Amino acid sequence: MSETKKEKHDTGRATLEGIKEQEAQKAEPEITLTVAECSKFPNLGEYYENIPTVDEAIAIWKQIPPERMNGIPSIGVNIHMPGTEPSEDLGLNILSGKVIDVEIIDYVTDKKSNAQVMEIITELVVKLPDVETDGFMSREMEEAIWEKRMPNLIPVEQLAVEIDRFLYECDWMEYCHYIASMADNVSDLIECISQNDTSHITEWLTEVITEGTEPEETKKAKELLKKLEEYKPLAKIEEMEEQNYNMIDNVLNNGAGEKAGKEEHNKKRESSEEKTSLKARLAEKKEIISRQGKGREVQNAEKKEQKEM
Repeated sequence: MSETKKEKHDTGRATLEGIKEQEAQKAEPEITLTVAECSKFPNLGEYYENIPTVDEAIAIWKQIPPERMNGIPSIGVNIHMPGTEPSEDLGLNILSGKVIDVEIIDYVTDKKSNAQVMEIITELVVKLPDVETDGFMSREMEEAIWEKRMPNLIPVEQLAVEIDRFLYECDWMEYCHYIASMADNVSDLIECISQNDTSHITEWLTEVITEGTEPEETKKAKELLKKLEEYKPLAKIEEMEEQNYNMIDNVLNNGAGEKAGKEEHNKKRESSEEKTSLKARLAEKKEIISRQGKGREVQNAEKKEQKEM
C-alpha cells in the first residue's frame, strides 16, 4: 500500500515538474546589460548592472576614464530566466576594450534569448563603428546590421546593399560558396558603381529578366537595372565641375582638358568591356575564399577551446 502511495507521489511530482518546465519555456527571458571597468574581475573597479538599453550601456562605458589600469572595460549581457535563481543567470561579455565578439552568440542556446542577444550585438556594431568585430558573422546578423545602417547610407551604398541582397536571394548557395562576407561584397559593389563599372552587373540582371522564371525576381531585377541606369556618378560630378555646360557627356572639363578627359573615358570603357559576368568574377575568388574558410575553421576551434578553458 505504501508503494502505491509512493508511486502516486512520484507521478504527481513529475507532473508538477513538467508543468513548471513548460511554463519556463513559455516565459520571456529577462535580458539586461552590464558595464564593467574590468571585464575579467568586475569587483576590481566600477561595475554597473540592470542597464535596460544599449544606448545607456554605451554612455556608461564611454564615461570610464581610459587612464584607469584596473582592467579592460567591457559591455556585457545578463540573461535571467523567470523562475530560476540569480546564481543560474548567464553572464557574457560582448565588448571588451575595442573589440566586439560576435561569436559570443553561439553560447546562447535558448532561442528567445539568442534573438535578443543578437539584436544587442547588432546595435553595438552599428552604434560603435570604430570598434573592431572579432569572429565569423552569420548572414542573418550581417543583414540586420546593414538594415539598421540603411537610413544613414548614401545612395551608392544603398544600391550596393540592394544588389547584394538580390544576389543572395537568387542563389544563396552559390553566394555562400564564393563570397566570404556581405561586407566584402557590398564594398566591391560600391566601388564598381562609383566608377561606373557596372557592365557585369547589368548583364547578370538582364539574364535574370530574360529567364523570367520567377515574377518577383524579374520585377526586382528590372527595378535594380533602372536604378543602375539612373545612377550616373560621373555625369553628376561633371555637372558640378564642367567648364562647358553644353557638353555634359560623361567626360570632365571639355575644352582645356577635353583630350585628356576623353582618353581617360576610353580607358574606363575598355576596362569595363573586359569585365566578365558576375558569376565568373565570383568564381575567381573561389580558391582564395576556400583557403580563408579553412583558416577560419582552425581559428574558431582554437578560440572556442580557449573560452572553454
